[in-house]
Amino acid sequence: MKRLLYGICFVAFCATSCLCFSQENDQNAKNEEGKEIVKIEKDLPSGGKILFQKVGQEAAFATLDVDGKKVEIDAFEPISRFPEEARPIVEEVWNQLGEIPKKTIKVEIDVTEAPDAEEWAERAKSRVLYWYPKVVAMLDGEEAVDKIPEDFTIKLIFKDMDGVAYAAGRSITVSSRYIKRNPLDFGLVVHETTHVAQAYPRVRETWAMEGETDYIRYFVTEARSKNHWRVDPERSKYTDSYGITASYYDWIVRNVDADFIKKIHGVFRSRGSVEKFVVEEYGKSCQELWDEFIKSLDNQTRQN
Repeated sequence: MKRLLYGICFVAFCATSCLCFSQENDQNAKNEEGKEIVKIEKDLPSGGKILFQKVGQEAAFATLDVDGKKVEIDAFEPISRFPEEARPIVEEVWNQLGEIPKKTIKVEIDVTEAPDAEEWAERAKSRVLYWYPKVVAMLDGEEAVDKIPEDFTIKLIFKDMDGVAYAAGRSITVSSRYIKRNPLDFGLVVHETTHVAQAYPRVRETWAMEGETDYIRYFVTEARSKNHWRVDPERSKYTDSYGITASYYDWIVRNVDADFIKKIHGVFRSRGSVEKFVVEEYGKSCQELWDEFIKSLDNQTRQN
């Protein structure tokens, strides 16, 4: 990519807002993990500003600054969280950043067995509505989003049960006990939503599948949080699944093949083997790539 130094500013004739893009150079236009950063700032008519930011494929977010008070709002949250005068501006920028889903699905909530989970369920619903079409696009391409049925519905069910959550077909069941203990863990909804999008036949290498799912959770949808699992160079294995395998996949994506996730998605859909695919595609075993990944780790602790 050529190094760029540019600033673009559009000023509306009505002088109600100012839109600015700023990328001083490639280093400042990407974060330390190489993900593109876009920043857009707009003035509000009655004073105050909104700074919109997007990192890689993660959901964009806006920082509303009025009278010195700052509020951060994600793109998947209801637009009603913004002041009324800001909403047309927000819709314009969300559209510009591709934050308005191309396809609108339906999400039904069932809190019959856990009525106390209703508020959490509504917040989870907004994430499912936002992320399902985007995950489909990541895995199967934009054309697959256009093929989502008009009546496609995901059901969010909340139960008083052990465990965390699980997906089955187009249903996601969440433990009301777990969310009471972990009220901020909305990432679990993205994880299970990804399983719905994957729609795999029976998978034997479950470690590899869960690694893919958590890669999307931790390195795409929660990229700016750096909410990564700890990798122990002495004890961790690439087959440890979930966040450990996701960290391994992230290294592969950044250093070996940017299309790795989409490719292993195809392997699962065709009932193939990831172990076999890696050898055939890269000429190295999963273990050999893991050893290279471990060697690349620095002394910083990566933990969830």
